[in-house]
Amino acid sequence: MERRDFLATLGAAAAVSALPLRAADEAGASGRITLLHTNDTHSHIEPFGPGNGALSGRGGVARRATLIKRLRASVGSSLLLDAGDTFQGTPFFNMYKGRLDYRLMRMMGYEATTLGNHDFDNGVDMLVAAMESMERMNHPNAPFAFINCNFDFKGAPHLEKRMRPYMVREFPGMKVGITGVGVAFDGLVAPQNHLGVAWRDPYESLNPVVKHLREKEKVDLVVVLSHLGYQMDGPFDDLRLPAHVPGVDAVIGGHTHTFLDAPVRVPQAMGETLVFQVGWAGVNLGRMDFAVAHGEVRASGGLSMPVEA
Repeated sequence: MERRDFLATLGAAAAVSALPLRAADEAGASGRITLLHTNDTHSHIEPFGPGNGALSGRGGVARRATLIKRLRASVGSSLLLDAGDTFQGTPFFNMYKGRLDYRLMRMMGYEATTLGNHDFDNGVDMLVAAMESMERMNHPNAPFAFINCNFDFKGAPHLEKRMRPYMVREFPGMKVGITGVGVAFDGLVAPQNHLGVAWRDPYESLNPVVKHLREKEKVDLVVVLSHLGYQMDGPFDDLRLPAHVPGVDAVIGGHTHTFLDAPVRVPQAMGETLVFQVGWAGVNLGRMDFAVAHGEVRASGGLSMPVEA
């Protein structure tokens, strides 16, 4: 094994051992899931070069894919998720209009993402074209879902048929429900770039979906992919969300490019919600672990892992 591969393997193993979940924490749990996640990758396909301060030498899709592969081989049940703003930021987006980003995410095994404001930068038709490019791939990974419950897509039928308000995945001993919400378009997306797509109150949109996931789908864990922002001036953000939408176990956030070392635990009516965001540009990979039994979280924890050589 080459020295670089050895060090990468050692780093992944250290990340696993640093998590707070131990056998004693999981006593009585019927299932365990690891959530691996990114946000605001902004078409950063390659690592940052020299001269970028603390980001120099960090990130890159190939390195992220390697870390994901090694973690998935060691953790058991897992989901790979993203909180939006996949588009815009490098010449790769200028050249490929998001097609490359979605195809690479499919190859890495992402299960789901939501839509951020920058994913509309080239308009609805170009967003759909990038989705179609990914759909044409002959790839063995499970379908890559686009999830949002607070955008009304009725005026954009080609986009609407590619969106889901939620998805459910089943694993040994547990079911996971995933939904998503996006930030308001005003001041962020030009009207012509979201033609046919209207924004709705994310809390009002989430509550019936979470209730459905809990009561009808009987999920053990509810995850929200949020592109509302970590801490905003207005009424909608990730930290306020748990108080308005009880029953959410994890918020995987984006939009504000907030660097957190570990999830923030926010009290809510049904326990607590872990809120996490890991910067931007793919320089970190987030990880959250949950042990559950009968719809209740018995133990949880997480950390941010650097993506580097």
